Amino acid sequence: MILQALHSYYHILLGQDGDNMPREGYSAADVSFEVHLDESGTVVDVISYVNEKGKPIKRTFNVPEQVKRSVNVFPYFLCDKADYLFGAALSLRETCRKELQSLWRKVLAYADTDADAPELEALLRFIEWDTEELAGQFERLLREDVRTLLSSGGLCVLKYAPTGRFLQDNRLLQKAWERYLKAQADTDHSDVTQRCLVSGETVSVGEIARLHPNIKNVVGAQSSGAALVSFNKDSFISFGREKSFNAPTSKKAADAYGYVLNKLLADPRHRVRMNDMTVVFWAESSLDHEQIFLASLMQEYQGDGDGENGQPPDPDSVRERVKSAMSRVRNGQEFRDTFGDLHFETTFYVLGISPNAARLSIRFFYKGTLGEIGERVWRHYKDLAIVGLDRTPTVRQLLKELAVGHDWSNIPPNMEGQMLRSILQGLPYSKAVFAQLMNRVRVDSDDPRKGLYKIGSIRAAMIKAYLLRAYRSNQDKTMEGELSVAENKDSTNVAYNLGRLFACLEKTQASALGAGINATIRDRFWGAASASPANVFPRLLYLAQHHVSKDEKWGGYNNHLIQDVMGSLPDRFPRRLTLEEQGIFAIGYYHKRQSFYTSSSSEPADALQQVEQTETHE
Repeated sequence: MILQALHSYYHILLGQDGDNMPREGYSAADVSFEVHLDESGTVVDVISYVNEKGKPIKRTFNVPEQVKRSVNVFPYFLCDKADYLFGAALSLRETCRKELQSLWRKVLAYADTDADAPELEALLRFIEWDTEELAGQFERLLREDVRTLLSSGGLCVLKYAPTGRFLQDNRLLQKAWERYLKAQADTDHSDVTQRCLVSGETVSVGEIARLHPNIKNVVGAQSSGAALVSFNKDSFISFGREKSFNAPTSKKAADAYGYVLNKLLADPRHRVRMNDMTVVFWAESSLDHEQIFLASLMQEYQGDGDGENGQPPDPDSVRERVKSAMSRVRNGQEFRDTFGDLHFETTFYVLGISPNAARLSIRFFYKGTLGEIGERVWRHYKDLAIVGLDRTPTVRQLLKELAVGHDWSNIPPNMEGQMLRSILQGLPYSKAVFAQLMNRVRVDSDDPRKGLYKIGSIRAAMIKAYLLRAYRSNQDKTMEGELSVAENKDSTNVAYNLGRLFACLEKTQASALGAGINATIRDRFWGAASASPANVFPRLLYLAQHHVSKDEKWGGYNNHLIQDVMGSLPDRFPRRLTLEEQGIFAIGYYHKRQSFYTSSSSEPADALQQVEQTETHE
């Protein structure tokens, strides 16, 4: 399914940008250097690719096919590392250069020698230089920094200096390479055939890929790339078939899926990193705005509508419509009204990949339509919607709320995959995610400098979304209706009203004691109040009476707030609250605090803010 989807997208790209894609027998290579040759094949310059700041970069070229090196020494044609091009002339392995000379001679033997071909002549002379002659050329030519960079690795391409043309673009040399490949295929020809599991074509055994392409740009994987498909142990052998013949894939299909996956992973519009997992996504469409829609849902792509030259972003761009989803949800706007310019039947894919030794592991794979993902993500936004949350939170922002100190390295394993799977498939959020979130609420303290809040808008939204999805899954309409966007003063839920009461008690304390207070009741009693209310609230109410009597200006008002919430509670406080009830407690607390900042009586809220600022600096 995965390889077929990538193979299918290859043909979409082929119709869209076929002239710039590698043909059969060629591959895209990330190149670090270009080596200039004159008419005599002498190296006259070596250029290292760097950016404006002088840092090394790579450029992508279509070059003769570079299959994965399966042995210690394996040369490529017209594009290779300095070890192979120069060998001992740069104090590198001469064995590599000798193997390269052998391969290039074989390939160039298929070149049309009748044609006037100065580039071919220069190339033939270059590969015949002995070590001392090459070393002499470098001694006159290379700066020490370029010599060091060459020795450290990186692919090189050759350029014919008199014309400034790259040799891999020379049609005569390309024909020689293609004839060489055909001769190799004829040698490997067998009457035994197998069906390619990707394309469905029946091909000879010689056309089956023995090694699959390396996949690069996966976080945590080897920089040279890792295999998505490989069989390297006897335990993987089935019915006597070794290595990749266990899952026969034609070389053509393997090159196609490898090219597409590497292209997607190299494009920030199609990938996002989530801790140790790389997520790649694409739509079976040639329309840019549909690709941007997917990228915008992941909230990583910053193009399309972000404004240029100081101009404000276009509010009608796909990107801006996704960013403003929370306000659109609160205004009652639906997904299909917001994104009517999309083809809702377009198929899309999301693939989660993680490194596993020299191979890659598939964490999850999802297939759907743009209409399906749009409706489910919009449902996700509706569930998150809460007063005080004005911008659509990214998946990364949600996950950071689970980490100690908002540090990515502290996110528990598998949380990213669980969260994405829930959103994309419209499932309840994982209980493990909720438990981790409630643990952070219990343990953390506010630190605005790090953007860290015990119960800020994003955490409150996540708690609300988890509970709503859990109640919806259990068809609990009563509880689903209890959790509103803003404060629900008519709620009869005990845990919710206890949270509201706790916010009133904290505000009463802050109003009475002012900015000189070292810590609020939230810092000292949150854990006990939310888990064992009967043990804590009588004491907090007793303390509140002292705060009311001390606060001449706002004491009466705060006491009225307390009594108003108390009227919604039973005569006895519950002894225990379950973890889900503790989540409801947190939402009630958050809702009540938000109501303080939006009410006409703002001075007590200002006092609470002063206390929080004082705590931050202590």
